[in-house]
Amino acid sequence: MTRSFSLRDLALLWALRDQGITLDMQRAALYESRPLQEALCGLMPARAAATLTYVCHGHAANGRGFIQVQAYPERQEWQVVHLAPRAEAGGLSWGPWWACALSELCVLAGRRGALRVRAGVAAGSLEEEVFRQAGFSAYTREEVYRLLQPGALAGRAAVMRNVTAGDAWRLLQLVGQVVPPPVQHAEGLVVSGADVPILARLGVSRERGYVLERGEELGAYLGLSRSRRGVWARILLHPDDGSRAPEVIGHAIAAAAGEATLYCAVRDYQAGLRNLMQDMGFEFVGVQVWLVRHTARPAVSPNYRQLAAREKRPGALTTPLHPVNTVALVPCLPVTREHWTYEY
Repeated sequence: MTRSFSLRDLALLWALRDQGITLDMQRAALYESRPLQEALCGLMPARAAATLTYVCHGHAANGRGFIQVQAYPERQEWQVVHLAPRAEAGGLSWGPWWACALSELCVLAGRRGALRVRAGVAAGSLEEEVFRQAGFSAYTREEVYRLLQPGALAGRAAVMRNVTAGDAWRLLQLVGQVVPPPVQHAEGLVVSGADVPILARLGVSRERGYVLERGEELGAYLGLSRSRRGVWARILLHPDDGSRAPEVIGHAIAAAAGEATLYCAVRDYQAGLRNLMQDMGFEFVGVQVWLVRHTARPAVSPNYRQLAAREKRPGALTTPLHPVNTVALVPCLPVTREHWTYEY
């Protein structure tokens, strides 16, 4: 059984406070893990909780743990950021037990309006296997590199300018040119008719963004997330502007000159950046796999189902251009066509 955290679960979180694992390499690299503090903050009524905590209880005596997720209302999604206990800590089994708990979590996410649940895990890890057992599918991989003491290589940082609200449409076009459609769908980047501002949906509002001009288009986007531990960079580079990649990376190095470490994630559809990372002094850290499970499913609308049931027999699909028996019919809704809507 998976349910929301309450004060009666304090003893469980205290016992497992040092036995969990932080998912998503960016979060693990930049932020200190404080699951108990995050859980208590989520109970405060005066603030909207960004981190949600769920307690999991199994049938076995040692089948107890908890999951924490980061809610992203602008994209209607949850991201799993912490699991406890981890595999090396012993205790409960990492097989069917966690898979069942994660499946129940996805049901809860759908009830609260989240369209998908995502997670970033180390490639080939036990966590990846458990998420796959729970119905998650991998949609991209990324290699993570780091540069220690970027100030030693910092140069001039005037190549790119700060992103503005006026760049929203051009940035959306850049995403469409760089990011494959399956990844866009998995991360909710391009959604027609969305009420959320474009920059917020693309994650720009959560980082410091820079853009590189390319005529009337954008040639590149650089997003920097900062903490006391370092800086994390994500790069979108126009397919026809690969020669300017050193300028973009150089700008990231200059912007992180006062920090201890600069991290940069290179996804599998950005293969051109890999060799350049090593040439500019970055060292390889590891590979992360991003997985997703969608909580919305297509369903036949009951109204159309009733309409089809009133027909004595299914007829051929007709249009005014192709009438049946040479008699033009009034355009109407074909009863044999399926109509789908999303439900949670």
